[in-house]
Amino acid sequence: MPFYGADVDQLKALSKSLANGASLLTNRARELDSLIGQGLAGQGGGWQGQDAKRFAADWQGRLRPLLERTTRGLEEASQSVLTNADQQSSASTEGGGGTDSGGGSGDSGKPGNDATTKTATNPNPDRPSPQEILDNYQVSDAETTNWPGDWDPLRFVVDQKEVTKKEAELLNGLGPFELNAFKDIHDDAFSSADERFPSADRNDDQNDAFRHAYWNALMVKEFGADWAEDYATAHEQLPGNPAPREAMDLYNNEVGRNVAIANPDASAEELADLIEEAVNNGDTVVVGPDLLPHPSNEVPMDQTGDANNAQPAPGEDPEFNDESRTTS
Repeated sequence: MPFYGADVDQLKALSKSLANGASLLTNRARELDSLIGQGLAGQGGGWQGQDAKRFAADWQGRLRPLLERTTRGLEEASQSVLTNADQQSSASTEGGGGTDSGGGSGDSGKPGNDATTKTATNPNPDRPSPQEILDNYQVSDAETTNWPGDWDPLRFVVDQKEVTKKEAELLNGLGPFELNAFKDIHDDAFSSADERFPSADRNDDQNDAFRHAYWNALMVKEFGADWAEDYATAHEQLPGNPAPREAMDLYNNEVGRNVAIANPDASAEELADLIEEAVNNGDTVVVGPDLLPHPSNEVPMDQTGDANNAQPAPGEDPEFNDESRTTS
């Protein structure tokens, strides 16, 4: 008999994460209250003047209530998940544990583990040549900005970095919980790439190919294919990207999104396995010694080229889905 329902331990862990997120927002709001109050009072050389007063008014009248509503939403979600965990635990006990009693094949019984339902095959079997990938997978450079902005309260919890203006627009459309998920996806992509394809450089090789494909697959799972494509494409518009690396990244981003679209019910771990399979099968590309993007199973990791030795290339302005600016 197949297993239905949720993992109680995972539900409890999610409830704890939601509660921790609510607590973090509450603490940051209090810190901002203190900093703004000190600035208006002229303590410690704080920010003063009309702009400071306008920001303080906006903080109290609009931003802080928004943060409080988000905090309450996280707290309510945490309690709801915990209630579901208790109900699931009771149902499992009453139903005899819900374990898989059939098959005898050694399968774990987890949904989606049937290999016939998952595929890492690139939906574009007619692979373009390395030169065609180099020529066609290029985007134009875009104007950049600092995100979060200088007066954005997120500066207290997120390190400021240079991004394209489209990246900033897309990030500004995410709520606090979504931004936390975005960071987790970034960190997971790096750590999984390092675990599956150890690399000292992390550029232009199989580690790089896996990281970009898996990153995009996870973004599709969390935010949808349109948002993932918009963000990943905008990211490649940062000026000065060498042509082979830009082509490699854009191509592998597409492979990762296609894998996630083809396997909508796959877990993060299953997506990682599928992306690893794609890298090993040569569905992704790496930079070869000739500075062209080659299938990742044709160039050993210790023989990949260094894209820094190539020049940037002109590219066309990408088309963005205007409806994907927010995830709501």
